[in-house]
Amino acid sequence: MSQTQNHNRDFKELENKRSGRKVWYWLLLLAIISTIILYPDRNQDSDSSGSTDQTIIKLTDESFADRDTISDKSLSTSADKQAANNQPEPSHIPMLADALTSAASGVSFKPLLEKSPDLWKSSTIRKGDTLYVILKRFGLKTAAATLVARSDNSNQLVRLTPGRTLHILSKDGSNSDVFVYENSPLTWIYASKNGSRYDISSKKLPTTTHIRKVKGEVISSLYAAAKVAGISDTLTMNMTEIFGWDIDFAINVQPGDRFKLIFEDIYVNGSKKTHGDILAAEFINNGKTYRAIAHRDDDGVLHYYSPDGRSMQKTFLRTPVKFSRISSRFSKARYHPILKRTRAHNGVDYAARRGTPIRATAAGRIIHLGRKGGYGNTVIISHGSTYSTLYAHMSSFSRGIAKGSRVKQGQIIGRVGSTGLASGPHLHYEFRVNGKHVNPLTFRQPASKPIQQSQKADFERSARYWKEQLDTLDSLNIAAGTSTSGS
Repeated sequence: MSQTQNHNRDFKELENKRSGRKVWYWLLLLAIISTIILYPDRNQDSDSSGSTDQTIIKLTDESFADRDTISDKSLSTSADKQAANNQPEPSHIPMLADALTSAASGVSFKPLLEKSPDLWKSSTIRKGDTLYVILKRFGLKTAAATLVARSDNSNQLVRLTPGRTLHILSKDGSNSDVFVYENSPLTWIYASKNGSRYDISSKKLPTTTHIRKVKGEVISSLYAAAKVAGISDTLTMNMTEIFGWDIDFAINVQPGDRFKLIFEDIYVNGSKKTHGDILAAEFINNGKTYRAIAHRDDDGVLHYYSPDGRSMQKTFLRTPVKFSRISSRFSKARYHPILKRTRAHNGVDYAARRGTPIRATAAGRIIHLGRKGGYGNTVIISHGSTYSTLYAHMSSFSRGIAKGSRVKQGQIIGRVGSTGLASGPHLHYEFRVNGKHVNPLTFRQPASKPIQQSQKADFERSARYWKEQLDTLDSLNIAAGTSTSGS
């Protein structure tokens, strides 16, 4: 009988424990649901939109409000402390290490202005302004301008840029003790008086890096499509530079072409200031897909490679003039507009405004620079024993180059003109292989170099990640642009 009572007691205790657990489970579930309802995701960025996917790394400024003195030493100490406090958690996103390091080491100038606001004078730089003119405008002693000019690292304060802001600290209303110059969106100049000179240094602002993903489709203009996608002209140019060895953007871009970009946006105090590097990109031209992945070498230099590790940079650029149009193609029989007869046209003519920069399409040595009959002002570059290129009808040559000079790929060698037998401003461009003229538009490039073996494993991991990110862009709404302007 006692065994039966004990068994019943144990059974009731077990049931009570189970009932208690069920109650706790329901309470926990209710708490989770309440949290989701009452506290929605507070980490959404207010700048994001339906067509933009962003990964955000946020770093905050450290207040200098409790500082008793304003000095370059206190600025350096504050920057070090700020860097220590703002170290982000390790990110799995490739190519962000440099951006995070830069952001963590930044220091804001605003606490300086807030420390003694009545002692600071601020001026937006006007066209023609110099430090002397601004000091005189404020009624301050102009001798400070001479002292600044005689100090080391003074170039940034001597050459002021219109639209930027200069702040001057004057404790006695007559002398200039400190200058703070907002010389760029991401940096500022700090100059503190030290006897008969100024100690001048450049500071980085604390930044936040946003990763943006966009895509677009060309209807009639690449620039219009890029504008609709929300990317700047500068970033569009950077994209064309990446794919410029494979795609001639002067003639090959057409309606239906598509692009994808993943890049950095740089923010200061919650305001977008500029864009950073393109991290990955895709361009579909006439149905053919090109992809590029960013990778820094051991020296910190940024390069772009195809997903299989082949350099995007080829031996020759596709075009020596950016975003021009072709007015005459390579032909064995073309009617010459000046000579009024038919003859071979052994190159390609790029119509462009007078003064448009002309680029060397590959590294090499200049073997001719000067007048050359009907070609007018001409540059011929030898690219080793096999290849040579010719650039004719130039209005002028770049300074610092001469016969025998070596030039780099993309280096500006002169400007578009109409010298020689030319009916209007344009560049006549010829390409020769073993002394024989070939069509620059159809010439098959030599194979590009693969990534170094020592960097291959790291690149392959990075490439896998960015390929996946480019693939996710397929789910975003596409941005298309229409315009009457050319691409």
